[in-house]
Amino acid sequence: MSKHPHWQASPPAHYDGPRIVLVHGLLAGRHMQNHLLTFLRNAGYADTTLYSNHLSPTIIARDVQQAAHAGRAVALIGYSQGGFQVVKVSHLLRQSGIAVDLMVSLAAGGAGRLYPPQWGASVRRIPDNVKRHLNFFATGDTLGTDPVHSLNLAQAESGTTQVENIAYSLDDGVDHKNIVRCFPADRVPAAVRTLFLDRLQQELSALDTLSRP
Repeated sequence: MSKHPHWQASPPAHYDGPRIVLVHGLLAGRHMQNHLLTFLRNAGYADTTLYSNHLSPTIIARDVQQAAHAGRAVALIGYSQGGFQVVKVSHLLRQSGIAVDLMVSLAAGGAGRLYPPQWGASVRRIPDNVKRHLNFFATGDTLGTDPVHSLNLAQAESGTTQVENIAYSLDDGVDHKNIVRCFPADRVPAAVRTLFLDRLQQELSALDTLSRP
């Protein structure tokens, strides 16, 4: 579980919306709290918890199993180092027979690969228990984007997974920090608003009505 009191979700009783996991990047906990965590909770997603990139993926995977077994949708969203971590969590959930309805990675690559915990991590190989994966990266973001374009492209291990690779151009003005910016509205790059924030709300809205046998 998240150890930060403001990061741990406290959804109302009988809440049946998606279980959303956010994993922040290195030294980016407050940034993620002020932006994406606040954004999602303001949008009504009360069961959204923010986790540190230093927390074991095993603990995070265990933390979402109850919601998954109750038939609720599961969404994993990772930024920078957190993008590596959510892929690891998805692999662990596969071992437990749990599907991930939506997984999103943002700026998970580039210099981030040099961080020892990510040595050898296969952040671009998406396991077959993930139903939909959105992979965002920004040209010119050396911290989170690989220098060779093809190395940024996520690939599904199975045809049952839908993968979209979404690249911001230099003209979009998206850097490593504002790729997850939500506030204030006038400082959010237009491409982040339309390609990420609006899209994320659409995807999560679809999960709100998801039912499983």
